[in-house]
Amino acid sequence: MADDLKLTVKGKTVPVNAFVKNILNDVLIAILKNLRNVDIDTISEVEIS
Repeated sequence: MADDLKLTVKGKTVPVNAFVKNILNDVLIAILKNLRNVDIDTISEVEIS
């Protein structure tokens, strides 16, 4: 999942290195795991706006 991570701010893609991708990925996984009725194994895309 971290390899496919793309950060976009106000419509512009922000370049991020592998370290930042891993941090963002781990934080999102932790948040999603704590949501009720969310099966993280079936998620193909997450969009935050």
